Amino acid sequence: MARIYVRRKEPGKGWRYKAIPHGAGRRPTLEPGAKFHVRYPDASGKFVWSQAYDTLEEAQKEAAGLELNAKAVAMGLTLEEFKDRQNANRVPLMMAMYKFLGNAHKTKKKKTLLGYTHNLKQFKESLGDKIRFIDEVGKTQLQAFRDYLAKKGYEARTQHNRMMTVLSLLKANRIKTDFSLSSDLPEFEEEPAVPYEPAELHKLFAAMKPEEVIRYKFFLGTACRDKEVTYASWQDIDFARGIYHIRRKPDVGFTPKKHESRDVKMPTELVEALKQRKKHAPHPRWIFVNDEGRPDNHFLRKFKRIALRAKVNCGHCTAPWTAGRYHTTRKIEVMCETHPVCQHHYLHRLRKTCASNWEASGVPVRTIQYMLGHKSLETTQKYLGITNLDSLTDKIDAAAKVAAKEGT
Repeated sequence: MARIYVRRKEPGKGWRYKAIPHGAGRRPTLEPGAKFHVRYPDASGKFVWSQAYDTLEEAQKEAAGLELNAKAVAMGLTLEEFKDRQNANRVPLMMAMYKFLGNAHKTKKKKTLLGYTHNLKQFKESLGDKIRFIDEVGKTQLQAFRDYLAKKGYEARTQHNRMMTVLSLLKANRIKTDFSLSSDLPEFEEEPAVPYEPAELHKLFAAMKPEEVIRYKFFLGTACRDKEVTYASWQDIDFARGIYHIRRKPDVGFTPKKHESRDVKMPTELVEALKQRKKHAPHPRWIFVNDEGRPDNHFLRKFKRIALRAKVNCGHCTAPWTAGRYHTTRKIEVMCETHPVCQHHYLHRLRKTCASNWEASGVPVRTIQYMLGHKSLETTQKYLGITNLDSLTDKIDAAAKVAAKEGT
């Protein structure tokens, strides 16, 4: 909001700006020769000062104009468009984005919100300055965004995910298009997480320190996501029933995915290990803490280091790596043979392994769905994937014999 100030010299303090009261019946007493200045937000939201005006009326007129212009800029409109009565009921694109992100802020996690913000910023860049209102976005603009992403070298899956953010924005504003995710975007093959083989797990855990063992046994025994392990507290553990209650903790900003609390039945071995840990708990509240006594995190980074230490990396994966320190840092390409960047080792594989073991042991699929925190059974069935191939040996051999007999 633009405000008017009078500049006056105060004894012993020098020149000072004093805000002019505004509103009915609040006209101030002014000194002869007083100069007036307007303080207003520019296009970036930063407050700046205008030139000096000789009369209060001139300053008030200028303040009204500057405030109107600031509102137009915030909406991504020209002053003429902002004043246009025909556009009175239309939603400016920038305003639609701000509202969408504001609503996402209430329900989404910080990382997701940052992703939404980045995706919408790229979408706005792909549109240029021609599109000002949300109802002007159609299939042509969506295709332009797709081409924009492809030109920047983003793979098909990334294009799909970023387009989903824009489609969610349009859906929130009841804008319908005939853009199709299946036919208007390049296809990508979603590679499912592969459960660990017992031999791989043995090598990984053999290379772990005691603190790392209990940490990743917790992952493997509960199928929890990383933040659900970060904010696991002693109050969440029902030792008598062997259950981990996953529930929201507003004081630290933790909310389970889908905002739904759930219970996970833990293996007896894990429950006993946690009982022993609690006797000498590293923290009165949190089960896993870092050196500063805060909830532990960066589990993936630490897990990849363990995989390198255990010498289970494939030796073929490459990834960018920051070398050096401070002002001498530079990006180099490294291989997983010597660095913790192997793409075959990630936390989701522990979650997948746990779920697969549940299924192989006869845990009902609906129960698995609940303990994984999946909204739909279809997601769980896709997540579990196909039947364990090792269990099909007899059936495959029998099928081969039939085929051989028919071929003679």
